[in-house]
Amino acid sequence: MRKSSALLAALLLVGFAAPAAAQAWDTPSFFAPRPHDDVGAYLIKPEGGDLGVVAIWRQSGNINLGVRGGIGGDSDDRVFMLGAELYGPVPLATTGLPILLAWNTGIGAGFNGVTSLRIPLGVSIGLDLGRESGLAITPYVHPRATFDLFVIERANGEEDTETDFDVEVDIGADVQLGERWLLRAGFSLANVEVFGVGLAYRLPRAVAVR
Repeated sequence: MRKSSALLAALLLVGFAAPAAAQAWDTPSFFAPRPHDDVGAYLIKPEGGDLGVVAIWRQSGNINLGVRGGIGGDSDDRVFMLGAELYGPVPLATTGLPILLAWNTGIGAGFNGVTSLRIPLGVSIGLDLGRESGLAITPYVHPRATFDLFVIERANGEEDTETDFDVEVDIGADVQLGERWLLRAGFSLANVEVFGVGLAYRLPRAVAVR
């Protein structure tokens, strides 16, 4: 009897912990701390999953916005992800150091039988290197606090909800390739490890949103 109770408790624990380990819509963030006016496509590889793809469009101006969508997870349990971002630079006093800061927040969700909604709030901290030499590189770290809401549909048709406050951390880098192209790489390492790499095209001019 004790063994059966322990087994049931373990199964329930795994069942409720599993959503918290799901791939989130904002991992990797690919969010270097400088103004964005670009559109990019990226391959992503979550820990224990298969290759996926993410597309991100960002614009700066009167309102700094971004939208992203993609497919992650693994071939037997794909996660469809969709999200929107709001961000802005953090002004710094002149220090002579090539430090960049930008805040960001947003809202998005992943769908794979469990609906996982996430609201992040964080800051990206990076270094603006090599611009004078023509090979501009921006390495950065992007910590953020997250609020996660999971909606779990049970076999009997009922829905359970679970909430969680967590911390996500990304490290990454942008490498400028010529005037218009950027090579981006990012790695989420706090919860589910997710690596991503891809190319972004810098738009010729900002799109004004009024």
